[in-house]
Formats: sequence, structure tokens, C-alpha cells
Amino acid sequence: MIYAPAVRVCGKQGCGEAATATAALRYRERVLWIGDLVPQRDPNLIDLCAGHADAITPPYRWRRLDERRPAPPLAPAASA
Repeated sequence: MIYAPAVRVCGKQGCGEAATATAALRYRERVLWIGDLVPQRDPNLIDLCAGHADAITPPYRWRRLDERRPAPPLAPAASA
């Protein structure tokens, strides 16, 4: 049998989009950290789709640190 890799979905309730980012709360630093999707699911982190990662706001008096790498540009289509 061949198994397809499981697609991780956004952790926001009701969202079924594919996760593209991971977020964490760094309590000591009072930072909401957002980075590229980590390779393994971690119960201490939240996986988010691009829309929710862009929209998430930090708690009061915290700062937001977005360290996601920009998506690579699409290759131009070959002309016929």
C-alpha cells in the first residue's frame, strides 16, 4: 500500500486550509513568533495557513516577530 503524506491544516477552528506557517508564544520575551512551517507537528506550537498567519495579533504589550521566508518566485511559463 502507498500512503500519501498527511497534509497539516490550519489550527484555527473551522479553517481547513493547508498550514504554511508555525506560531509560538515566547512568554519570557513577550513575543508572538511566526516562522515557516516546522517539519514535525509539535503540540506546543500552532500551525497556521497564510491568511491566519498574516492576521494573527499578539497579546496586549507583546510584539509580533514574523520570520517567515518569502515564497520563491514562480518560474515563467515556457513559450510555445
